Amino acid sequence: MNKHIYYALILVLFSCHNNSSTDETSHQEEIILSKEQKIINLYTTSVIPLFAEYKEVVIPTDFVIDEKDLGINAGAAFGYVEISMGLVNVSKESVQLFALSHEVAHIVTLSQAKLFNYQGSIPKGTLTNDYKKAEYLADLIAIYLIKIHQPEHFESLLSNFKYLESLLGVSTYTHPSGTERINAINEYLALSKETNSTVAFKEMYAKFWNMD
Repeated sequence: MNKHIYYALILVLFSCHNNSSTDETSHQEEIILSKEQKIINLYTTSVIPLFAEYKEVVIPTDFVIDEKDLGINAGAAFGYVEISMGLVNVSKESVQLFALSHEVAHIVTLSQAKLFNYQGSIPKGTLTNDYKKAEYLADLIAIYLIKIHQPEHFESLLSNFKYLESLLGVSTYTHPSGTERINAINEYLALSKETNSTVAFKEMYAKFWNMD
């Protein structure tokens, strides 16, 4: 697999021109970013700060783009995040934000579990294996953090749930279907209206952790 590592560039270049015989003027030149640079900037400025409360976890900062993968794929490990060119090409920034946040959420899932007094690894259910539980939990962490810290992205994401559902695809051994995952997110959002975002987060975390 041919991998290329990109690094975020400075967004804005300021230049000022002074002239003693005229009023002082200045102008701002905006650097036009490539799609790759934009998604890296999104990760750096919007995703990483979402996970600031997880002090014991090192959030990955290296970013890898697989230019040959035109599917919608992403993954995160301790040290780096890898995404497909297909995700780079997604035009909806809120969907990119959710995908990236979901992957980082996998890294903090067990740390969050400890905060809720759950020990060990995700338990296997009779009907729902631990792989699928991990997806529900990562979705939940991502949507909770986006909701409370990135309200503008959250509102945009809500309007793109149908699109996100289609991207998440059909059920597999390791992943619930897009429909099942969006339904689970909507269950959390409905509960958050009855209680509040944090109470609903804790209750839904317990439900997914202990589901059969």
